[in-house]
Amino acid sequence: MRTMFLILIGVVFIITMLFAVLIWRQTIKLEKSALAAKQRREAYLQQLAIERQEALARELESAQENEEQKTEKNNEDEPKPVDQDESAK
Repeated sequence: MRTMFLILIGVVFIITMLFAVLIWRQTIKLEKSALAAKQRREAYLQQLAIERQEALARELESAQENEEQKTEKNNEDEPKPVDQDESAK
């Protein structure tokens, strides 16, 4: 009876060790896939930041062009001042 109990303890110990090895292997696989996902995420965030900066630069450039066009249009619409020498003639 005592030997059967020791055999049972040994079998349970071996099964526990097998499960520990399986869990350890799965943890390593999960760690690798998580690292790859993290790297993809970082690259995507960098790409988004670059695109956002380019979009802001385009918007600034467009706003400056619009402002220049408005300024030119206002300058064209304003009447030119007449020199006092010409008005006296």
